[in-house]
Amino acid sequence: MVQENYPAAAGKHVDDAGVLLLRQRFDGAGYLAGYAVECVLKTLIEVAKTQPPKVHDLFRLSAEAGLLASLPNQRTARYVKNQAVTILKYRFPGGWEENLRYTAPGTVTESLAVSWVQEARRLHREVIVAMKLDGVIP
Repeated sequence: MVQENYPAAAGKHVDDAGVLLLRQRFDGAGYLAGYAVECVLKTLIEVAKTQPPKVHDLFRLSAEAGLLASLPNQRTARYVKNQAVTILKYRFPGGWEENLRYTAPGTVTESLAVSWVQEARRLHREVIVAMKLDGVIP
């Protein structure tokens, strides 16, 4: 069985979302930005304990990552900047969900795509990049 590499996946999805945003491919940019956020959240959970849940629900993942970070002596606490962890909501309309890949072109507006990519970049920088610099993850 292949082990998930959430930090690498987060970086790949953030980069690809940025390229798609520049090309005005808002549906793809938004979709990948949400997956990048999911991978960041799963990285926090994995570092804090063992196996993240096999779900895409950003609300559930964010709540679990935040709860784990609040435990005494938790090494993920310094990477969680706010209690909600992410501002990206789960469930459309207005929020990301994995089923966006099946929706009609134009479902994700430019403003949504821009805000989702910004959020994915912020979390990637504050969590993945910082954890790598600190030697928490390879």
